[in-house]
Amino acid sequence: MHPVRPARRDPAVKEAHEVVGLYGDPDTSWGIAVDLGVRDLVAGQAAERLEALCSSHAHLGAAPAVEVVGEADWASRRAALAAGGYGTEALIRVAVREDGRRLAVGAHHGAVDGLGLVAVASAALGQPLMAQARGIGDRGAPAGFARSSLARLREAVVDPPPRFDGSGEPGRDEDLSELTRPLVERGTAHLAVAAARVFGDRGHDGTPLLVIGASRRTGNLPQANRETAYLRLRVPVDAAAGQVSRELASVPPEPDFPATSARGAGPRITRLLRRRLGATALLSNLGRIDGPVESVAMFPACSGPRAVALGLASTAASTTLSLRTRRAEFSAAEHARLLADVAGRFFA
Repeated sequence: MHPVRPARRDPAVKEAHEVVGLYGDPDTSWGIAVDLGVRDLVAGQAAERLEALCSSHAHLGAAPAVEVVGEADWASRRAALAAGGYGTEALIRVAVREDGRRLAVGAHHGAVDGLGLVAVASAALGQPLMAQARGIGDRGAPAGFARSSLARLREAVVDPPPRFDGSGEPGRDEDLSELTRPLVERGTAHLAVAAARVFGDRGHDGTPLLVIGASRRTGNLPQANRETAYLRLRVPVDAAAGQVSRELASVPPEPDFPATSARGAGPRITRLLRRRLGATALLSNLGRIDGPVESVAMFPACSGPRAVALGLASTAASTTLSLRTRRAEFSAAEHARLLADVAGRFFA
């Protein structure tokens, strides 16, 4: 009898894990997701288009199966699609609501970024989705990875980021929810101010540290890849949007991270310091997406303790604010109140 050889791991999966292997929270799946309001999407057609996309983009790995999900199960299945572990599975996950009116795309953040998700959704739709947001281009980091890492370690020991309070409740689930309103001309700076003010409204001590996902893209047509940069900014609870906008325009990004896990050393070190890393909140704004979509909700990855991940995206007619938290850190009621509070500040 011949020994059974283990299945060969998809090189694309290994590559995606290595992207976040040195700095990423080892206790999160690093799954990100978008949920789009669409019209009459047929799952079979989406599957064929995604097969073609993955065939031409090796870093995306195997083409995903397209799930058809009932309306009653949509919210729970979307959360599982975003938060489920990746292991050796496909890097892209896609679901279509059975009425053809909603499309959810999830992916490992080591394979694509938020606008990369939009590109995957565009492929599934068979129609272009254009992004109006402008990235930071080639704005460089003032220090390399090693020097920056020492600064982050020093900060973790001396001045860790303050957190939103949350009691949580038993469970490993994540909560993903959103509020959609008519289009408002507000962006990342306004969301940062809203998050900081809600933090202050709750009487928390310290100045919120916000990590803001940025893009290096310069064109309007997103590609199914990853061109991510991160900005870190302390935002006082009484800051004004204009002040924050000016700082965002000039703050240097974090340095590019080596795509490696250092043979497992990276996750071990990160796990030891996990309670003192992360941020008060992580923000991701896709800007305005033009095309055959009625709404777009963005769900960034949760990272670090009591992670608060806020997403923002607009279409020609709507703006959607979204929140993602872990149930073990924020109960369902705490999650709902936090989204309502941030939305109250942002949309006011």
